[in-house]
Amino acid sequence: MLQSSIGRYEVHMNSKQLKYFLKTADKGSITGAAKELDIAQPAISQQISSLEHELSVQLFERDFRGVRLTTSGEKFYLRAKSIVHQMGIAKSEIVDAESNPTGRISIGMAQAVCNVLAIPLTQAIQKNYPNVELTLHYGTTDFLNQCLSNGQIDLAITYENTILDKNFSSTPLIKENIYLVVGTEPNTKSYEKLAKQDIIEFKQLAEFEIILPNQNDPLVQMLNRYETQTGVRIWNKQNFGLLMTNLRYVTDGLGLMILPSSAVFHLEKSRQVKTITITQPELSRDVLLVNNSKRVASIAMQVVSKTILGLTKEAHSLGNWRGKILF
Repeated sequence: MLQSSIGRYEVHMNSKQLKYFLKTADKGSITGAAKELDIAQPAISQQISSLEHELSVQLFERDFRGVRLTTSGEKFYLRAKSIVHQMGIAKSEIVDAESNPTGRISIGMAQAVCNVLAIPLTQAIQKNYPNVELTLHYGTTDFLNQCLSNGQIDLAITYENTILDKNFSSTPLIKENIYLVVGTEPNTKSYEKLAKQDIIEFKQLAEFEIILPNQNDPLVQMLNRYETQTGVRIWNKQNFGLLMTNLRYVTDGLGLMILPSSAVFHLEKSRQVKTITITQPELSRDVLLVNNSKRVASIAMQVVSKTILGLTKEAHSLGNWRGKILF
């Protein structure tokens, strides 16, 4: 619905009325307008009558030869022509913005997510949306939530049970499976035995020391819940801080980790690590795409979000990010 002020009157009209009015004026008949627009004559007559009622003026004089503009109609014709022209410009600008978005978008990710999405996301945005400047950050979930709250980042890919801000809205991406990760060239007999297994029960994890993140990490919080449910305690081995460093320790056959496939798929492909399915219970968690709903989502943010969804499906189909797609 369009709203305009003509004289001292506030007028409500729609684009269909203007379109029908202008075409009728140009053709000099409702019949001619109906034929060109491929619309029934009564529909055009009704819209013009509604417009005249809204304006409280007669726009056309009607006779057996057709219609012609009244003095008021001629004045309104100029206004209507300008309005429709401006609408066309606005539509073109919007369509152009959607097909060629611009802007800077900052995304925060956990290290494991960064491992599976950062490179393909950067490549896809550079190829498909060259005027969108993408900045990637990685960090702990608490850090990403803080950055999202204060506007330092536009989007975050994080985990369930970590969204604390009431202004956050989220799109579930994947329920990712969690595995026990062991090096394929183990340095101990127990690790050597593990490397031959495909499945391990949760209670058996108590037999090993496992490299885990700090207590505030969502993975540890998830494991704590499973420990409470099962009565099983997982023993924590020294953590070296960075995922890459911890994985180096694992590939050297010196340690074990509990991780999603997104963190280690590249090492699986090069046969440096093996992922062992944990059962009774099976471990999984939801990964979420999160934004601050107080901020208006730009077209650039929308296309980046859509790209993330597509790449999540692609990573899943390739086996790089195993679990269940949630969208």
